Amino acid sequence: MAERRDISLLRFAIAASLAILPVMLGLVLLVAVVRPASSAGEAPDRYRSVRLIAALKTFEEAVVERPAVAPALPGGEAILAGLPSCRHDWAGSSWRAGDWLPLIAGPAAAAGPAPAERVASSLAAFDAALLRFSTRANSRVAGPVGFDAARWFAAANRTLARPIELPETQNQSFRMGCADLVTALAILLRDNARMLDNLAWRGTEGASTVARWRPDQLVEIQAHQMSRRNPWNGVAGCVYVGHGSSLAPTHYVAGERSAQRRLCGSPVLAGDAGVSPLPGEPGPADAPEDSRWMVPPSLSALLQPLDSLRQPGGTLYRLAADAGGVRRVPLDGTPVEVGGSVQLTIDPGLQALAQKTAACYTGRREVCQSLAMTRAEDHGEPIGHQLLEGAMVRMAAVAVIDVATGRIEALAGAMSPCARQEVDGPGREADCDRRLPYPVQYRPDALLNPAVFHDAMPASTVKPIMAAAFLSDPEVGTRWLAGERSGMSRNAAAEPARESLRGQLMRSDSARFLDRMFCQDKRFDHCDRPWAVQTMASEFGWNEGCAGASGDCGKRDLLFGRSLTARPDAGNEPQPVTALSLPIAYGRLLAEPQTGKAATSMHLMPPTTLRPALVSRCALGADGRRLSDDDWEKCRGGAMVDVVAEGWGQGHARASALGIAGMMATLAAAANGQASVPRPHLVDALTDAGARAGTPLQRALARWSHPSAEPMRLSQDAAEVILSGLSFSHRAGTARSACEQVFDAARCKGIDWLAGKTGTPSFPNDGFSLDEIARQCAGGPAAVARPGQHLPSCSSLRPYKWYVATYRTDASSPRWTKAIAVLTERNWIRRSGQVHGVGDHGPNPSAEIALQIVGRQRGLIPATTTP
Repeated sequence: MAERRDISLLRFAIAASLAILPVMLGLVLLVAVVRPASSAGEAPDRYRSVRLIAALKTFEEAVVERPAVAPALPGGEAILAGLPSCRHDWAGSSWRAGDWLPLIAGPAAAAGPAPAERVASSLAAFDAALLRFSTRANSRVAGPVGFDAARWFAAANRTLARPIELPETQNQSFRMGCADLVTALAILLRDNARMLDNLAWRGTEGASTVARWRPDQLVEIQAHQMSRRNPWNGVAGCVYVGHGSSLAPTHYVAGERSAQRRLCGSPVLAGDAGVSPLPGEPGPADAPEDSRWMVPPSLSALLQPLDSLRQPGGTLYRLAADAGGVRRVPLDGTPVEVGGSVQLTIDPGLQALAQKTAACYTGRREVCQSLAMTRAEDHGEPIGHQLLEGAMVRMAAVAVIDVATGRIEALAGAMSPCARQEVDGPGREADCDRRLPYPVQYRPDALLNPAVFHDAMPASTVKPIMAAAFLSDPEVGTRWLAGERSGMSRNAAAEPARESLRGQLMRSDSARFLDRMFCQDKRFDHCDRPWAVQTMASEFGWNEGCAGASGDCGKRDLLFGRSLTARPDAGNEPQPVTALSLPIAYGRLLAEPQTGKAATSMHLMPPTTLRPALVSRCALGADGRRLSDDDWEKCRGGAMVDVVAEGWGQGHARASALGIAGMMATLAAAANGQASVPRPHLVDALTDAGARAGTPLQRALARWSHPSAEPMRLSQDAAEVILSGLSFSHRAGTARSACEQVFDAARCKGIDWLAGKTGTPSFPNDGFSLDEIARQCAGGPAAVARPGQHLPSCSSLRPYKWYVATYRTDASSPRWTKAIAVLTERNWIRRSGQVHGVGDHGPNPSAEIALQIVGRQRGLIPATTTP
């Protein structure tokens, strides 16, 4: 009995060893073939499997245009015949683990099919995946593709027969094995062949990429796609979010099966606060109850500059380790290194509300239902039911900032399905309107969070900046300010007079603003107010980096709110610390392209003396008499036209939703009497991965990660006057119709805790139908305009709408607490084919979105669900 027991134990040990052998061999192979990545811009702790990349490359040649009748795929014997060097490995042998399993599991666990049969089955699955991928509605490839076994055999045999030598492997050579082909095939098929979407395909790549391909090549598998971190190099630091009023985190972001899921909630890293995991960024089809809504879209892209600190082995991490040792945290009983962590300013509840509202307005009806979100003119029908795709807008971007601290509490964004398909592949689905005047092109950057990665002409949202310049004018500012204050003191609740600055703000009277900007009050003589407006834009955080020609003109750092040209004590800091920034479009006004430079190189317009006669003709017409309110639109004359366009917030002026919200937050901070203004920032705090307190790196990180605050140079009196005018926008001005879509008219008139401004950038096709635009832009004979008529435009301009506001969340306090900005791309009405909300006076979905969010935040509209 003892002998039989020993034999049984021996068989069990052999079988168990063979069962785990593939896992062990996989780890050994990984160690054997990975080498540090050395391409420019990649972190030094990134590794590539040279053999695996070579195996994946063999499939490039095997993907071909699919014939009308797909050829028969090879079976197991054909596989062995096609790859004779793999016969020994794939034909099967008596020592396979499957032969031993019956000893411990019974006859039912007999050996499965030989490896060659499994390879044949996987190749058939790969061919089927290619068919699904290339025939779906938006496939990223120009036509159906399939798998050509003969071409794969040829490519694989060539690679198996010769050593692989690459410069980055330091002149060492490797040989791809048959096991590498199996691994590559498994990677291609993983998660329903999800990798196919990430490859470069003919049909969606630019000419410069396709130029280096073979004439018959349809796909490219790039080496960086298989770059991985050293698996023995520790765990990346945590990402925490929490309520904006406290640094204590409430949640952390971690994938379902990630190491962070087991570490970031521990008291060692999170402290005593109870924190809950969030599985990751939101997607276009998440259920309303999914907790991903609480995470900003594109979070990984937003935090990419911090990888050097968060990833063990990163440059800043290694400096921190050298300064004070590493932080090790127990994981499954074994201490592991953990990189630096980051505390974000995002308020999870507000982020979820903003993201869901953006999704609702871009066509997610089930999300609208979960929030009980409605509009008055829909009369109980779903939001957007009269528009294409049933979407109120094609794109929505939302940014919310805490006024007192500058913390960014929400960065939300969504696109309708057809708008997304214009930039994520070569075609639209069948139910997308083919007349839409936008070219379909693969632009992954356009899919990033639009709250920070999209910008547009700010239009009339620049009027608060202009008004601040007028009220600080050395000649008339004191008099104008006193007049406005007097009007407010007589009856603050009364609608301001049309000729007052507050009345012109309420009505967004662009012509009267241009009159003031070009000094009509002194017959346009010796007028330098346009340049005062330019200077005032800088006080609002705009025009950073525009002093000289730069591609960063009008950009700021998202992470800490800093000017990209200002470095705190940079001369005394470790060099890598100064790289902790993410430049994003913020705001620029009265800037122009640099002559002879690239189109993206901008600088401030140099102050020039404008001739009074020329300005008078623009303002009053040739006979010196104003005939209508829009005489400025008839302005002609080179530089004069450029300056007038900037006064409308058009021309080369640009801003992001975050930059517009930051402008309003500055104005609200001034009205609150703050001595300094904290610029919008996404990061509240960094941990330095264990560096001892007092070390140079620890001090540098503390200085760098402290949010940027700048002295307040705006007058509190002036800010109060401007916000007083803006507080009538939703009561009787340009935001009234939007307010009455969300609330009833009586409530809109009584809202005194909100001050907002609308804006409508130029869109030449307002009033034209999609049929008219399609006829004009289809490439046929050009139509001829009749006198006084203009034709549809084929330009790339889109029908945007803006809304920005500051509001009070505490009904018992007079202080402005939040600033919100919304940018939307208007949609097209299904029946008429015209764009929704024509011009300045049509419905403003951006204002609606803001009011839907603010109303729920104030408790005026019940929030029916939480993520």
